[in-house]
Amino acid sequence: MKTGQPGEETVQVELHSLHLSDGLPVPDSILSEAEKSRAAAFRSCSARRLFVAGRVLCRSVIANLLGCAPQALCLAITPSGRPYLRDYPDIDFNLSHTKDRIALAICRGARIGIDIERLDAFSEKEASEIMPMILSEQELNQVHQLDGRHRRDVFLACWVQKEAALKCFGQGFLVDPQSVIPTPGNTTLEGRYQVSGEALFIHSGRISDGESRGFQWAIATSNATAWPQWQHHKSGIFF
Repeated sequence: MKTGQPGEETVQVELHSLHLSDGLPVPDSILSEAEKSRAAAFRSCSARRLFVAGRVLCRSVIANLLGCAPQALCLAITPSGRPYLRDYPDIDFNLSHTKDRIALAICRGARIGIDIERLDAFSEKEASEIMPMILSEQELNQVHQLDGRHRRDVFLACWVQKEAALKCFGQGFLVDPQSVIPTPGNTTLEGRYQVSGEALFIHSGRISDGESRGFQWAIATSNATAWPQWQHHKSGIFF
């Protein structure tokens, strides 16, 4: 597939997903003291486990990419709460999680955002209630022409594309998601859009590792990218 216009720079993206197996502990030995303190502040055990696992995934994968120790990485936080590498400004990464899965996207020379959701994240009723807050009027009219199940699937695809786009620019849903308008009807997508006057490139699709009903995912980048491939990890093997 083409990833950009002639003359556009194409950046490479790495995608990793981590399945947290039930009952297996997630060690925090490679986290910084600040990360350990932040993890301890979570009241929910599941939220704490997801946070620790996300940081372990980040540190392990990025350290392997850079050829350094995971503990050596300095993960700083933007005012909006987005982690970044203070010592490697040319590398951007982003995390998303849903239930027992964590997704990590990494690229060099561009900004990146990622979102992942279970295919059964919303019931048809829940999707109908949320749509008016997320979709533009044009998108809403198009989606309402579909049957219930297809409507929910298309809405989920739009949801992850919009969230990935907004996370790419480090603002998340602080910005009106209706301002991002991907193509309704696509659950596998490659496209180019404009958000706040800036070019935006989106890849979206579905994945399944054979242990679940599957996931809808999307990445958004500030530069054109080749179609990315997923690398799947299991917590019992990865940690």
